[in-house]
Amino acid sequence: MAAFNWDSEIKNDGGEFKLLEPGVYPFRVKKLTKDYYNGGKTVPPCPKASLLLHVGYGAEASDVTDGLLLDDSLEWKLCQFFTCIGMRKHGEALRMDWDAVEGKTGWVEIEHRDYIKDGETKKANQVVKYIDPQDAPTPAQAQPKQTQAPASMSW
Repeated sequence: MAAFNWDSEIKNDGGEFKLLEPGVYPFRVKKLTKDYYNGGKTVPPCPKASLLLHVGYGAEASDVTDGLLLDDSLEWKLCQFFTCIGMRKHGEALRMDWDAVEGKTGWVEIEHRDYIKDGETKKANQVVKYIDPQDAPTPAQAQPKQTQAPASMSW
């Protein structure tokens, strides 16, 4: 994510938003942007990893954003993410290699988050947990709407 200048060129029309059913889905890290969090009530200013995740299969897929704050109070979530994508094992120390994150895959739990836009309450997809590979479901178990898993994951 980056700010535009007043005379910047633009071309991205955006994608169609799809509200996923709450559940567990496979994901691929589509993009990582190194940002900065200005601080809030519980977390001080710190670096922030802004992730664009491609979540789900084929028609049951959507791009979902998530932000990981690089603060020691949220070290558990950083460990959860890196374990999920196979770059860390439980109990091991890890020097976070953010440059290697794009393209990595794993499983994520998605729920809905309410927000207000133009005075109207809307819903968005929200990452609630990165799933440990040893606890990851099979594709058939992860399908909230389908009874049979697709033949292959299409990213």
